[in-house]
Amino acid sequence: MAATTIGLLTWKYKGLQEEHEELQTKHEGLQSMAAGLVVQLAELTAENESLKSENAYLKSATGASKTLKSYDC
Repeated sequence: MAATTIGLLTWKYKGLQEEHEELQTKHEGLQSMAAGLVVQLAELTAENESLKSENAYLKSATGASKTLKSYDC
């Protein structure tokens, strides 16, 4: 009986170890994905700020004037 119990506990322990390793791998993958998303967010935020500045310039008198002059023939 004791040998059966020890065998069962050993089998259960090995199963838990394998599950832990799988979860660890998934966790590392999710961390990598999150880091990539943070980088993308930073890049898009910078691009958004640049576009806001460009838009403000084009709405200004100077920007509007230069834009209209560029269409003169």
